Amino acid sequence: MTSPILQMQNISKTYPGPIVANDKVSLTLFKNEVHALVGENGTGKSTLMNILYGLVSHDSGQILLDGKIVHFKSPRDAISHGIGMVHQHFMLIPSFTVAENLVFSFEPKKNGLFIDNAKAIEITRDLSSRYSLFVDPKKKISECPLSMQQRVEILKILYHKAEILIFDEPTAVLTPQESEELFNAFGELKKDGKAIVFITHKLREVMQVADRVTVMRKGQVVSETEIGKASIAALAEKMVGRKVGVANRKVIEVKENPKSILSIENLTTKRSASGIKLKDVSLNVGEGEIVGIAGVGGNGQDLLVSIINGLSGNVEKGHIHYGDIEITNLDASGIRRIGIAHITGERYIRGISSVSNIHDNLIMGAHMQKPWANKVFMHLKQLRKLSKDLVKRFQILATSPDMPIMTLSGGNIQKCIIARELNLAKDLIIAEEPTRGVDIGSVEYIHQTLVDQANNGFGVFLVSTDLDEILALSSRVLVMFEGSIIGQVDPTIPDAYSKIGLLMAGVQVEGGEE
Repeated sequence: MTSPILQMQNISKTYPGPIVANDKVSLTLFKNEVHALVGENGTGKSTLMNILYGLVSHDSGQILLDGKIVHFKSPRDAISHGIGMVHQHFMLIPSFTVAENLVFSFEPKKNGLFIDNAKAIEITRDLSSRYSLFVDPKKKISECPLSMQQRVEILKILYHKAEILIFDEPTAVLTPQESEELFNAFGELKKDGKAIVFITHKLREVMQVADRVTVMRKGQVVSETEIGKASIAALAEKMVGRKVGVANRKVIEVKENPKSILSIENLTTKRSASGIKLKDVSLNVGEGEIVGIAGVGGNGQDLLVSIINGLSGNVEKGHIHYGDIEITNLDASGIRRIGIAHITGERYIRGISSVSNIHDNLIMGAHMQKPWANKVFMHLKQLRKLSKDLVKRFQILATSPDMPIMTLSGGNIQKCIIARELNLAKDLIIAEEPTRGVDIGSVEYIHQTLVDQANNGFGVFLVSTDLDEILALSSRVLVMFEGSIIGQVDPTIPDAYSKIGLLMAGVQVEGGEE
């Protein structure tokens, strides 16, 4: 059998607390393979790769490269040993060109003194052609789409002659078609003898591109499997430690004239700080349906949610109606008073008060409404009963509502947000990236909760950059591109995935029009 290019043996890392991030973790990597590393958030995947890349030092264990023990004190040290890492957040200089970023700190020189820009462009083109990773060497990074920026990151580590490439959630910013292009590049890299570590939470992608898969849970390796012997269901069970079901939406009889809960007509806004604006956005959410908004992040989805929730006042024209009530210029407190729920994926920024306990976070909003308060006083006993009931009803893993909310896992914090919002909701739920950064078990719970609410007659407006989530839950899918809704797709048709993907890239497709 071929000798491994990399062996990480019994790697342990503990942070103050104590928090055991890695507990005697071992990982073996061979040339010509894609090795997937999966697990719930907080299981130690990123810590393990940060150790390999020299960003973090390990407490015990050893790393062998081609059979020799190595010690990496910095990323530069790891790079010099042929290890490269493409992070979730790209580390490029916006004002530099593609070629300048690619050779940065290792620039080719003319006469041994001056930077040879022509040579840098030539190097970029050669690498781009060799690995089928198209880039424009002369284009500034600030003008490049995220998919091209990712290609620059990959070419950058190839320029440094990396033999081991680490990819941390690389498809998070890509359309399905761009993901396919990345996976094709994986194939070219494998042919060239490279070894790839692929960190992802998308098990469908693991089954598509990996040769082997290692599953981590609670800082330990619980399984290493050849992909031919794995299945999505089995991997999910190993990640969570129990069987994980899938929320299947019940069929709801379509009414001839369904009640409109949320209606947006020709909404146009001023340009936001991020440079995006909404252009003639129109949509409707009816009772008993989940309307999904798909799109690559940064195409106006967050701005649309902010406008609906009264968090932004940049409307130039158009109207938003909640039932018969116009809410176009209603502020955030007014939106909450009329009973619109907002489940956010930005839980630490918008979802909770991180310095408060579980009880205080659960009663926010209720503390100003009947039957938990009157015009002058809060009814403390009723509020205490409310928080205890919500903890129980929404299966929040906490010994007491008086616990600081930051002692909870991300999934349980998200359950707190859902519990608070649904307690106050009348008939509309704005679900914005509702499962971002939570474990598979919590994803299952959140999905089923949204399905149950729709089946109880609620309208659910689902905004997510996770296309699998959109397809699993939506009654119909609208696609946003550069601030506009450019198409609608029935998620039940066989080619829904590819049609939505093309629309996400701005390509009009047959059957993708509103």
